Amino acid sequence: MRWWHQAYYTRAEVNTVTSAKGDKMSTREEYIQMLKEARSRIPVLVTSGERFVPPRAVIAIEGRQTHIVNFKEIATALNRDPKMIARFLSKELGSPYFLTEGDRKLILSRRIDPKQVENRLDKFIKMYVICSHCGRPDTTIVKVKKAWILRCQACGAETPIPKL
Repeated sequence: MRWWHQAYYTRAEVNTVTSAKGDKMSTREEYIQMLKEARSRIPVLVTSGERFVPPRAVIAIEGRQTHIVNFKEIATALNRDPKMIARFLSKELGSPYFLTEGDRKLILSRRIDPKQVENRLDKFIKMYVICSHCGRPDTTIVKVKKAWILRCQACGAETPIPKL
């Protein structure tokens, strides 16, 4: 506090803090205690801490076909070509596929358990989307000569991946 303000405030007024209730507190410890009480009343936000959460597949079984209804949303969230994801799922699940117009929906030509589809989709994400070095989803697939490489844009790592 500057010397010209000392005339307006007494020493006791400088060291006191007014609480929300209007009570005057004279010590720093009382102020810290009041802060702890206020912080304990604030709700804690529950988040996973991850910024990349892939959308869950909406799966409908119609007759002898399995439909992934939100397939286009999944492809855009993963930043991959829908045909690449469809080809991977077809090979892994052993079922022919076809995409509806606009790649909105993937139709697998046999009845498949939704858990199996989810597991294979997670496997695709682990192999072709997530960087094996830093664990981030900021990757692109680059073709160098005859090899496919997963190039991370966050850490710069390059990892060879199996061709589809």
